[in-house]
Amino acid sequence: MSLLQRRLLVGGVALAASAAFMAIAPSAPASVDASTITVPSSPGHVRTAWQGNAPFNNGNSGLVWGQVGIDDPTGACDPANPTLNSQHQVHVSFPKSLPQGYETLVRFSVKWTDDAGANTTNDLAMYLYGPDGKLVAASDGSQNLEGINVTSRTPGTYNVLVCAFQNPPTGTVYTGSATAYTIKPGKVATSKATAPTYHQFSAPAGVADNAGEPSIGNNWKSGHTLFTSNTDEYVVTFDDKARTSTWENVNTDPTDPSNKISLDPIGWTDHTTGRTLVSQLYLACSATAYSDDDFASPATPSQGCGTGINGFDHQTIGGGPYPQGMSGSYPHAVYYCSQGGALLLGKAYCSRSDDGGVTFGSPVALWSTECSGIHGHVQVGPDGTAYVPNAICGDRQGVSVSRDGGQTWKVRTIPGSIAGQSDPYVGIGKDNTLYVSYADGTGEARVAISRDHGKTWTRNLNIGSLAGIRNTEFAMVVAGDGNRASVAFLGTKTPGSTQAASFGKSADGTTFTGGAWHLYVATTYDRGATWTMVNATPHDPVQRGCVWNSGGSNPCRNLLDFDGITIDRTGHVMVGFADGCVSPALDKASDCVASDKVADNGLVNHGAILRQLSGRTLFAKYDR
Repeated sequence: MSLLQRRLLVGGVALAASAAFMAIAPSAPASVDASTITVPSSPGHVRTAWQGNAPFNNGNSGLVWGQVGIDDPTGACDPANPTLNSQHQVHVSFPKSLPQGYETLVRFSVKWTDDAGANTTNDLAMYLYGPDGKLVAASDGSQNLEGINVTSRTPGTYNVLVCAFQNPPTGTVYTGSATAYTIKPGKVATSKATAPTYHQFSAPAGVADNAGEPSIGNNWKSGHTLFTSNTDEYVVTFDDKARTSTWENVNTDPTDPSNKISLDPIGWTDHTTGRTLVSQLYLACSATAYSDDDFASPATPSQGCGTGINGFDHQTIGGGPYPQGMSGSYPHAVYYCSQGGALLLGKAYCSRSDDGGVTFGSPVALWSTECSGIHGHVQVGPDGTAYVPNAICGDRQGVSVSRDGGQTWKVRTIPGSIAGQSDPYVGIGKDNTLYVSYADGTGEARVAISRDHGKTWTRNLNIGSLAGIRNTEFAMVVAGDGNRASVAFLGTKTPGSTQAASFGKSADGTTFTGGAWHLYVATTYDRGATWTMVNATPHDPVQRGCVWNSGGSNPCRNLLDFDGITIDRTGHVMVGFADGCVSPALDKASDCVASDKVADNGLVNHGAILRQLSGRTLFAKYDR
């Protein structure tokens, strides 16, 4: 869950509620500065930049007013109040000679420096309004950099609004920029292997129907699959032949601290030891409990976070073997990572547990200023290397790497990537081959591969091109043998700005003419040289229309921030996801699967698992 949503939950945010998201911004005053930029007619990029000053705002007042339902009482982020914010117009044009087969991107960003340190006195947000005056997207989840990507070929004047949630009386100086890219899509080789088949197992009606940003794990000892849906933890079993599943809520013990309330849910299952940890964010720490028997007996409470100042947002738990020469009382090291220390501080932090997640050591920063915003899930490779990916590491996407059990971390970025707004994901093969999947700033579904812990990258592929994908969300990856990995993602063939309320809709806003999101799975059996591609939900979209990933209470934020992926003991892939488009059988107010009417789209988040039924698995010894 991003910083903007967190502010809504605690009652203070520099943004009006959902009605304001849909509002049309009035024309900016004549005093607003302006720039121009022309998208290149051939592959390459150009940039224009400007300086601005975000006026003073004391967001702490919002923490009080928010308790009675009034957000942004000062109106600092309202485009009608130009004296309370900074606005800059950018006129974007596209040359007639630009080939239709090329992709384009205009990335708007603002960057600032917090001289007082760690975001305690400078916290800015950016809102982008399109040529039609409507909100395109917002960005408010970072510590010193905000960015918005526009992939639609829509010429005209864009209004970049920068406002402060908290900053000094003199305001905050920032550098704004617009970078226009033209990209010739690369080719990805198709595998000759028979593509796997999958089936969607949805939770029954009324079960796991609050499953935004779910977690999924598989206990290789019991064979059970565990699915985290908000404060509920389900053990899911499958009858593949009958295409049925059972979902049992197992963390119902009234003494369990991890099943009460949540600002962010996360679950993690250690495949080999069988331990599952369930965590519910409580800002400065998390209410966490663990079980070694899939919650057949009461869970045991955990410390829940590091000893010291932790991040307050978007926590993740993961673990694996120790680096050589290190050990603890539990076979595997367990990590707790989160961003935004002490509510207002910047950076992100990880703490290591040496007793299986019962207690944790002191938090260690993952980066200084190299990256910003929320991060993806922590993963640990067979050699004990720990990885935490991030979508905003300057202008690129990257991963923070620790080779010494979380004592130190180093950021390694992916050449050719463009910063985005959706969590990247890490998968590590048995031989420590590193796979990083991500939704690129261009909208492409990409995967980068490294054999040396991210120091260099052997491949960086637009695997979405195999299915004609133009926009991507929630790219995930899991690996088995070093040369085998599967990348799953939500993809749509509709180009354009996916956070815009009009995305995929007719001009009158009543019908979906595009914007259907499906769950795709791409698999390699030769370390990324070739790939199979499957639309695993061809007749049942996961979402229609916009997908909002900038926090807050936008109606299109029903899926929240991520999905999850895992494998069972024999290497069969399973994807845990929130289904936003369901039939009346699961939600009486929705008829999204059969109907293209906007009014029939319930924008729900019902729990579901995509499970591999046939084809090669990610472990060659189980091929059949």
